[in-house]
Amino acid sequence: MMDQQLSDDVNDILSDLGLNPSILMNALYRRIEAEGKIPFDFSLTDEERATHHLTSTIKSLGIPIIKNKQEAEKFLFGDDDEK
Repeated sequence: MMDQQLSDDVNDILSDLGLNPSILMNALYRRIEAEGKIPFDFSLTDEERATHHLTSTIKSLGIPIIKNKQEAEKFLFGDDDEK
C-alpha cells in the first residue's frame, strides 16, 4: 500500500510539472520497454547509507530511539507506573 503523505507530495509535484500518475506510469513503462530495464538506479544515496549504518549501529548497541518528550522522560526518569 502506498504511503498517503508520499502519494500526496508526489502528486503535487507531478501537478506542478503538468503531469499525473497515469502519464508518469505510461512514460515509465515506455522507457522499460525501450531499454529492457528499469531506467534508474535503486541504490541508496550516500546520506541514506550513512543513516542506515547509524541506525543499524544504534539498534545493535541497544540504544533506545526516543521519538517524543514522553519517551525521553520515561527513559531519563523511569516509568511512574513502577512506583
